[in-house]
Amino acid sequence: MLISVFAGAVGLAVHVVFLFSIFDIYFKSPIIHGLPAYEVPLPAPASRLVLIVADGLRADKVFELQKNGTTRAPYLRSIITEKGSWGISHTRVPTESRPGHVALIAGFYEDVSAVTKGWKDNPVEFDSVFNRSRYVWAWGAADMVHLFTKGDHGKRVFACTYDNDEVDFADEDASRLDTWVFAKFEAFLASASTNKTLKHMLQQDKLVFFLHLLGLDTNGHGYNPDSMEYYENIALVDRNIKRVVQLIDEYYQEDGKTAYIFTSDHGMTDWGNHGAGNPSETETPLIAWGAGIGQTRLSGKDGYYDGYSEAWNLSLYRRVDVKQADLAPLMAVLLGIAIPINSLGLLPVEYLNRDSHFRAVALLTNARQILAQFKQQEHNVQETTFSIFFRQFKADAKEMELTEMMETLLKQSRYKEAVQVIEKFIELALKGLTYYQKYDRLTLSIAVALGFVGWMTFVILLLLRNYTGIMCKSLESQSKKMTPEWQGKIKILSSSTLVIFLSIQNAPFMYYFYFLIPIVLWTMVLYELDVYYEAKAYLRRFEVKMWFLALAVLAVLGLELLVITFFYRGVMSLGLVFIGLWPFTTQLSKRMSVAWLAGCLALGVFPLLPVIGKQHNYTLCVAQAKSVCLYHTLTLALSVWQRGSFSKANFFYVLLSLRIFPLIFYYSKTSNANIEHKEGLPLFNQILSWLLLVLSPVLCLFSTTSLFNRLLNLTLSLLVPFLLMCIFYESLFFLTLCLVMFLWICIEHQLSGSTLRLQDMTFEYQSSSTQTKNVTYHIKIDDVRKAYFFMFFMLVAFYGTGNIASLNSFSISSFYCFMTVFRPFTMAAILLIKVLIPLLIVSCAFRALLQSIRVSNTALFLLVFIMSDFTALHFFFLIKDSGSWLDIGMSISHYLLSMGMFIFTAVFHGLAWFLTTFSLDFSGHEFKRHLL
Repeated sequence: MLISVFAGAVGLAVHVVFLFSIFDIYFKSPIIHGLPAYEVPLPAPASRLVLIVADGLRADKVFELQKNGTTRAPYLRSIITEKGSWGISHTRVPTESRPGHVALIAGFYEDVSAVTKGWKDNPVEFDSVFNRSRYVWAWGAADMVHLFTKGDHGKRVFACTYDNDEVDFADEDASRLDTWVFAKFEAFLASASTNKTLKHMLQQDKLVFFLHLLGLDTNGHGYNPDSMEYYENIALVDRNIKRVVQLIDEYYQEDGKTAYIFTSDHGMTDWGNHGAGNPSETETPLIAWGAGIGQTRLSGKDGYYDGYSEAWNLSLYRRVDVKQADLAPLMAVLLGIAIPINSLGLLPVEYLNRDSHFRAVALLTNARQILAQFKQQEHNVQETTFSIFFRQFKADAKEMELTEMMETLLKQSRYKEAVQVIEKFIELALKGLTYYQKYDRLTLSIAVALGFVGWMTFVILLLLRNYTGIMCKSLESQSKKMTPEWQGKIKILSSSTLVIFLSIQNAPFMYYFYFLIPIVLWTMVLYELDVYYEAKAYLRRFEVKMWFLALAVLAVLGLELLVITFFYRGVMSLGLVFIGLWPFTTQLSKRMSVAWLAGCLALGVFPLLPVIGKQHNYTLCVAQAKSVCLYHTLTLALSVWQRGSFSKANFFYVLLSLRIFPLIFYYSKTSNANIEHKEGLPLFNQILSWLLLVLSPVLCLFSTTSLFNRLLNLTLSLLVPFLLMCIFYESLFFLTLCLVMFLWICIEHQLSGSTLRLQDMTFEYQSSSTQTKNVTYHIKIDDVRKAYFFMFFMLVAFYGTGNIASLNSFSISSFYCFMTVFRPFTMAAILLIKVLIPLLIVSCAFRALLQSIRVSNTALFLLVFIMSDFTALHFFFLIKDSGSWLDIGMSISHYLLSMGMFIFTAVFHGLAWFLTTFSLDFSGHEFKRHLL
C-alpha cells in the first residue's frame, strides 16, 4: 500500500509538471510588452475602413461560377474585374473564429495557451488595429465582437451584438443573422442625422466599421457548404454589401476616403466543419477596394500554379495572395495608424495604389515594428543567460548589411529596389524572433527527457525490488547500495547549486521544477542501484540473457506499435490480429480461442472504417438500437434462468430494456425528422435527452453486484446516452467492444486456474489481490501482457470511431439530440462524454478482470505507467508548433493523451470501482421463478 501511495504521489507530481512543460518549451506566448509603436509618417490613404468578415466562407464558393456560368456574388465579382484587388488569404490556425479574427485584426497567430480558455479569451492582453483606431463600431456575434472591447469600456469601441441563443444550427434561415447586422448598420447611419455627437464622431479620421457575418458559418455547419442555404446566404451577403457601399457613399457624399476589405476568418470542409488544414478550410477570399487600394490590373499570366484562377475564370485579373496576419499592417497603413506592436504580418504593398516612395516608407515602418520585437526578445534572453553561455543569432551581421543597404537605397530614391531589400530584412528579423522564442527549447527538452527516463528507470527498479524474487542480497549489490546519508548529500548539493545558478539568471519559476525533478529522480535511482546489480547477477546466474533480450525487443516493438496507432488508426487492426492469435499459444480451449479471434477480427474492422463525421445513417442507428435491446433482454432472461431467481433490481432492468429503447427509437425518429424539415428540436425530446444522459448511468447502481449481472447492466446504462449521440456505426462498435471485453475476462479467468466460477463472483470493496496482502506477489510475463492489453484496448476504445484531437473529426449532428443552439463548451462536453464511454467500459472490464484473478493491482498499474511514459517520451519530441491547427492540435493531443494515461488510469479505475461496487438495493427481496 505504501509503495503504491509513494509511487502515485511522485508520479502525479512529475506528470503534472511535465504536462505543462510543453507550453514553456513549444508554445511560448508571442506577445511582448513594452514595445514602441510605429506608424507611417505620411498622409493616410483613407479616413475610414469597412472591414467585413463573412465567418466560415470558403474562397472557392464565392469566386467560382455556377454550372450555368453565372456567379453567386455578382457585386463582389464586379469589384475584382473593375475596381479592386483580390486574392486568397491563407489562414494558419482555423480552429475557431477567434484565432482567425486575432490574426486578421492583431496580426499575430493565436497564443496556443488560449486553448485552455476555449479560444474565447486570451490569457494576455494584446494590441490590435481596433486599439489604434480613433473609433470603432462593430456589429455581429457577441463572442467575436467583444474580443476586442476588453478594457475599452465604450470609449473607443462601440459594439452592437445579438445573443448566442440566436445561433441555431437547425434554424430554417440562419442568414437572418447577417440580415440583422446589415439592418443595424443602416439604422446606425440613419441615426447620425439626429445625433449630433455621433455625426461629429463620424466626421473624424481613423474610423473602423466592423461587420461580422455569422450566417454562412451557421448554415455551413447545419447544411454544409454545398447546400442551397449556403449559396443563398452568399447571394444575400453580396446584395447587402452593395447596399452598404451605397449607404456610405450617400452619407459621405462619395468623398473617396473609404476603404473596404472583405474576407473570412476560416473556410469549411465539405461536411460542414472547420479545424483541420485542408485547403477548403485554410483558403479564404480577400477582396479589397476603395481609398488607397490598387485598381483592377490585368495579369496576362497568372503567377500562381494551383489552377484556381483558371477554374474560377479569373486568370486575367492579377491575383495577390497573402497570409491572414498580413491584413493587420495593411489596414493600419490604410488608416495611417500605428501597426499593432505584436503583429508578425508583412505589409502586402501590391494592394496599395500609392507610389513606390509611399510603399517603401510604409514597408520600412513595418520592418521597424518587427525589428523592435526582435530586439526586445533578444534583450529578454540576454537578461536570463550568462554572457559566456549566450548564443547570439548568427545572422546579426547580415542584418547590419541589409540595414545599411536599405538606408542607401532610400537616400538614392531607388524605392523599388529598397522594397525588395526591406522584405528580405523583415524575413530575417522574423527568423531571428523565432530563434530567440525557441532559445531555451533544447535545454528544457533535455531536462524533461532526463526526467522521463529517470522516472521510468525508478519505477522499473521499484518493480524489480518489490514484485520479483531476484533480491538475494548478494555481496556485490550490497557494496553498491547508496546509503541514505549520501543520497541526501547528493540531493542537497546538486539542488542547491542548480537553484543558485537559475536564480542568478532570473529564470522563470517553472524552470526550477524542470531542472530539479531530474536531479531528484536520478538520485532516487542511484539509491536503488543495488537492484540493478541483483538483476544483472540473476540474468548471469540463470543464463537467460538472450531470453531477456528477446522479450525486451518484443516489448519495444509492441510499444512502438502503440505509438504508430496514434497516427494511423488502421494499424490497430493489425495489432488486434496479433492479439487475436495469442490464445493459440496457450493451453486455452480451441472453442474459446476461436471465439476470441473472431471477436478481435470483428473489432479490427472499425479502425479501417472512415472516421465518424462525414456520413449519417439514422436508419442504421435505430436498427442497432433494436438489436442491442433484443440482445440485452435475452441475455438478462438467460442469466435469470441459470440462477433460478432474480431480484427486484433484475426485474427492474428487464422492464427498463423493454421501455427505454422504444422511447429512444421514437425520439430519434421525431428529432431527426424535425431537424431535417427545419422545424427545430422539440422541447420534450430535448428534456428527455438530458434526463437520459444524467440518469441512465445511475440506474445500474440498482442492480446486484454479481460480476456478470452488474457488467451487463452497466453496459446497458452507458449505451442509452451513447445511442443518443450515434449518427452511424458507433453503437455496433460499442457492442463489439463489450463482447471482446467479456471474452477477455473469461479467458484470463480460465488461464489463472481459479476454482471459483465467474457466475458466482461478485464485485467487492477490496480486490482479491488485497485480500492476500500478507503474501508477496511476484509479477510474471503474463502480467506485462495484461497491462499491454489494457493500454491497447484503451486506445482502441478511444480511436475506434474517431478521436478528439480535433473537433473536426466529429459531426455537429452528434449533439442534435441535446441542442442545436451554439454552445461550444456544452457541445465539447457532450462529445467528450461520447468518447469517454467506451474507455469506461474497458476500465470496468479491467476492474472485473482484477477481481476475478489473484494479481497485484499496484504492479499492473506500474507496468501501465511505464508503457504510457514510453509513448509520452516519443510524443514529447514530436510536438509541432507550426503548420495547420490540425498538425499542432494532433501533436498536443497525442502528448496529453499519453501523459494523461497516468491520471486517466487512476480516475477511470476509481470510477469503475464505484460503478461496479456501489449498490442501491430496494429491499433485498427476490422474486422466485417456479418451474411447472
